[in-house]
Amino acid sequence: MDKPSPPSASGSPRRRRRRPGLPERALRVAAVCAIAVEALWYGIHEIRGFGPALADGARAVVGPAPVAWAEDVAYGVADRLKRALYRDAAPTTFWEPAPAAAAEIERRGERLSAEPAAPPAAFEPPFPQVAATGDGVWTPIADPARPDDAPVLWKSVVHPDARRVFAAIAVVAIDLGRLDLRLVAGTKEPFSPDVPIERRPGLVPEEHAGDLIAAFNGGFKAMHGHYGMMLDGDTFLPPRKKACTIALYRNGAVRIRTWRELRADEARMTAYRQTPPCLVEQGELHKALYDSNRDWGATVSGETVIRRSALGVDVTGKRLFYGLGEAVTARTLALGMKAAGAHDVAELDVNHAYPRFLLYDRGEDGAAPRATSALIPDVQYEPEEYVTEPSPRDFFYLRRRRPDS
Repeated sequence: MDKPSPPSASGSPRRRRRRPGLPERALRVAAVCAIAVEALWYGIHEIRGFGPALADGARAVVGPAPVAWAEDVAYGVADRLKRALYRDAAPTTFWEPAPAAAAEIERRGERLSAEPAAPPAAFEPPFPQVAATGDGVWTPIADPARPDDAPVLWKSVVHPDARRVFAAIAVVAIDLGRLDLRLVAGTKEPFSPDVPIERRPGLVPEEHAGDLIAAFNGGFKAMHGHYGMMLDGDTFLPPRKKACTIALYRNGAVRIRTWRELRADEARMTAYRQTPPCLVEQGELHKALYDSNRDWGATVSGETVIRRSALGVDVTGKRLFYGLGEAVTARTLALGMKAAGAHDVAELDVNHAYPRFLLYDRGEDGAAPRATSALIPDVQYEPEEYVTEPSPRDFFYLRRRRPDS
């Protein structure tokens, strides 16, 4: 027989508070976790600087390995959900194809013109079953400061993954005959105790601001691989012999090869920036991309489906290709860049916050240039970025060549 509840101070029986059962408690915990995960995902993808600050703080407490594992797990879950949700969806696109796209598609396979102002040759999508209209077709990118000039940049899209319609790479083709590629050290990265702060302003030089047309991200932080970098005689980090190297030469040439293939030319370089092993070298995908696929990220594995960026050069050395891929692995990034025409390819930075390609309008009456657009949607940036707002990370920029340069 149950004991009656003791009377309260007023004399009436005290009611017992019902405790939630195990299933109810589990549901409450699951709901809280779901809200926390959604809030965290929103913060990482929508609040500028939140994701990098969170990751860096966690690495400082628990070390890089647990953070890398957590990122791999989180991105893996997101990938499985997207594959289920977008199974019957149309391929992802970043912009509407140009009106002349249908006619341009017929040009696929033609040889690259020797004329510097000519666009790259249209290319065949590697997986037609996931290609969108306009894949492989090059659209000119207008220069807002010189809209009547012949284009020096073109853009196209490639879908490099037969299993994911949402995996896509926006590729920019860059005419090295009329554009000059330069490297800038960030105010903090790559970290080096040997280079004073006054040698790392994190800004496009003032004398080049009037010719600035675009800027894009550099490579990994120093702690993620300790890849070498040299700029104007300052060695921030020594070169690693197996690392892929983006080498900038005094005559304006750009080469991308493993360091052992370039080191004999070091005296002729103005700068170099190293990355993980070359994704593509001399037209061939790195052999590890067919196996473990884990050499392309100290923070996440090469198999992780995330935002990644890359820089490539064609077989002639006259054209660069910058690629920004959404939901790609190291291997699919390599496949897409090779399909677009890159003969040698280096992976640049990865993760949602870091890859970016910004286009600039030059200011009038001595005003500083301002970033007016990004290559793809969902890239957070400030108009002053790289020109009056110093960057803590290294980056590249493109400026129009002058007759005397």
